[in-house]
Amino acid sequence: MDTATIVGKLLPLLFNMMGPIGLIPVFAAVTARMDGPTRKAVALRTVLFAATGVLLAVLIGEAILQSWGISNSSLVVAAGVILALTAVRSVLMTATTPAVPEDGPDPKATAVRPLAFPTIVSPQGIGVVIIFTASLTTGAEKATVLAVAAAIVALDYGAMRIAHWFMATIGMVPLMVLGAVFGVLQVALGVEMILDGLSLAGAG
Repeated sequence: MDTATIVGKLLPLLFNMMGPIGLIPVFAAVTARMDGPTRKAVALRTVLFAATGVLLAVLIGEAILQSWGISNSSLVVAAGVILALTAVRSVLMTATTPAVPEDGPDPKATAVRPLAFPTIVSPQGIGVVIIFTASLTTGAEKATVLAVAAAIVALDYGAMRIAHWFMATIGMVPLMVLGAVFGVLQVALGVEMILDGLSLAGAG
């Protein structure tokens, strides 16, 4: 798979599952009582935890999948199922924001949960990254997947830095619209990947 195809398929998926759409309202809610420097420190700590989590998950997850000898067609079908089911689930479920303790959240703990895990490093997002990495064969292809994931985490840092301004000035409506659009695209791509995987299995 060439670089443009990998980026074209993976970037919108991770933007929807690990990106600013879900992160901005959560960050704004859990850091509402923090001052500017503390919010900046929380944002930086969050992306460091998230980047480390993604890298470890990919290294461990790919090694396990490879040791099991799972076929490439099965990996493609699995990715398609994850995409389709999580997109349908996100469309049907009502969005919620985490509860904030009355005495204010602990900045260090908040960076780990709920911000890094599971808002950025979501189970479905990590699952897709691991399956993409395991299904590709060359080092350049695998590096492209990690580069896309790193770009999303970097984008998340920028989103956290403007989260309070965004929620106060623009609000939730654009995020809800983007979530719906990307959700439909995710369902379509998931179905396409399932069909591709079944075709690969039939050809084999």
